[in-house]
Amino acid sequence: MIFYKDNSEKVPGGAKSFSSKVMSVLLFQCIGVPAVTLIFAWLCMYFGLSDTYSYFPVVSTQRLYDIDSNIGIQSQFWSIANVSRISAMYWFDEQTWSYVTFILAILPLIVYAVAIVVISICHIGGHFHFHKKEEQLLPHDCLPGVSIVKPLMGVDDLLEENLESHFSLTYPKFELLLCTQTDDDEAIPVVNKLRKKYPHVDCTLFTGGGPGCVNPMVNNMAPGYWNAKYDFIWVSTSRIKASSDIIMDMSCKLQKPKVGLVHQMPFYTDLPGFAGTIDKVHFGCIIGRCYPAFNFLGLCCCTGMSYLFKKPVLEECMPQGGLIYFGKYLAEDFFLCTLLHEKGYKLVMSAYPAQQNIPSSSICFYKDRMVRWLRLRLNMMTFTSGVLEPLGDMIPIGILVSLSVNHFFNISVCYFLLFHFTLCLTSDYILLKRYQNGSLIFSKWKFVFCWFVTELMRTVTYFEAIWRPQTIFWGTKQFRVRLGGVTEVVRDTDKTKS
Repeated sequence: MIFYKDNSEKVPGGAKSFSSKVMSVLLFQCIGVPAVTLIFAWLCMYFGLSDTYSYFPVVSTQRLYDIDSNIGIQSQFWSIANVSRISAMYWFDEQTWSYVTFILAILPLIVYAVAIVVISICHIGGHFHFHKKEEQLLPHDCLPGVSIVKPLMGVDDLLEENLESHFSLTYPKFELLLCTQTDDDEAIPVVNKLRKKYPHVDCTLFTGGGPGCVNPMVNNMAPGYWNAKYDFIWVSTSRIKASSDIIMDMSCKLQKPKVGLVHQMPFYTDLPGFAGTIDKVHFGCIIGRCYPAFNFLGLCCCTGMSYLFKKPVLEECMPQGGLIYFGKYLAEDFFLCTLLHEKGYKLVMSAYPAQQNIPSSSICFYKDRMVRWLRLRLNMMTFTSGVLEPLGDMIPIGILVSLSVNHFFNISVCYFLLFHFTLCLTSDYILLKRYQNGSLIFSKWKFVFCWFVTELMRTVTYFEAIWRPQTIFWGTKQFRVRLGGVTEVVRDTDKTKS
């Protein structure tokens, strides 16, 4: 039973009228009840109503609602079960309702089956792909040169380590094109120190950006892209730690016919603390259970933190500026890869995951980053990110499938959830160890705890992202992303302070 008290004294502007309350009830009955029916369909089956849908009590309007002298509304039928029965009585006949319940129960099973196939592809394909050295098509001295464009802004405790990993590469021909936005950037002294330590490395420092670029990173690295002297360009962000195996693998893969771009699956180095484990679990499990499969299936799925592409191919596909053209998007990597994919070029994943190497992390940093990425995806792939992504999360899909299994096979929801979470934890831990290619710095119990926290935070980030889907905060700037991905700067706090 639900009782609506008259709280009109708390509402500014006077008391609510009797007619407004009746209209609210009618509005709920016309619009809300069908929605409640769909939302609670699985719960209704769980409560044992699957064999009682044929029974819809004939209830008069007078008996359905009791409007008493206090202008309250009481209903002796107001429960989850009765709401569904009454809704079915109003909207479906007995046979139609049986079809509706069947469809609602079978959909989670279909999604679950697809998820199992995708994860299985990650396991099977990942076993033969990750950390396997690529066979060289050319002699070592004849390998094509690589221009490494690295945008920099500010300094952290591991910047020198990340930069030095690029200076110390044992690749026959490469150049470092380091880019900062201003002449007084804090990263410049670190760059000069390494240039003195490695005088034999071809390294050039650029300051200033390119005109008309809304994306701060593309704007930052525009001079490096324009002045690259090799056809192979490796975009490597400031927090990426490189190795000779990585550049060799990416270069060998890019030499193959019709390959337009080679990218790395995002991953993390070992970070201490709880937040570091959350980052590791997210990139190794949530991203790791779908990213490789999409690439093995030939779909367009890559990130822009570390990728190698052919400059002539990109400028052939986009003669209006090449990489700089995509500076009007915050998700420049998405549109660049989509263009190459649509032109018939292959996007190949490196055998080595990208090593994001940062000194520390925090839950707020992780959450804000996930919200920013999801908002971008919502404006570029609205249905996929807004509907399919949350259904693919392990906790929601586990609950929905458990209700469906209970409906069809009368298996206990609790028993199925126990099986589901055990299977997910085991599968994700195996994937994480494969991408790590070594031992993990945290225990299995910590992994289990952080796995559940990460999965639950997916729901938090989802609702925060859809609350203001077109607002993006990145660094000191606030952006507005229009549907389709085109972006404009709303506010820059640095310019406001100056």
